[in-house]
Amino acid sequence: MVDFSLYKKNGLSTINTEVDLLIQQVDLLFDTTPTEVLGDEYFGTSYDKYLYDTRLSAENLKSIVSKDISSLNLMGWNYDVDVYLLQGTEQDIAIIDITFSKGIEKIRKTYKIL
Repeated sequence: MVDFSLYKKNGLSTINTEVDLLIQQVDLLFDTTPTEVLGDEYFGTSYDKYLYDTRLSAENLKSIVSKDISSLNLMGWNYDVDVYLLQGTEQDIAIIDITFSKGIEKIRKTYKIL
């Protein structure tokens, strides 16, 4: 995936650190569904559809999320995914914690899927 905000125009760039690019990629992954990104009909996620599946376990969803994150340009960052499922009345709620690490630097990002 090419991120055009990394390319400088007039000496300025919107995103100028690896961390910002990494988080932007994950945010984009979680905020779009397949077919929304022009040129890549498979990019994006629809994790909410899994929350209606009564056979879904946290480990199953963790595996799916891990596979999706591995498709990104991680620029040498390692990641660990933790998924917590909270039981709801109509559908479950998923809390997805992603920790990225590179050397001594760590970044944690949490997503809530309803």
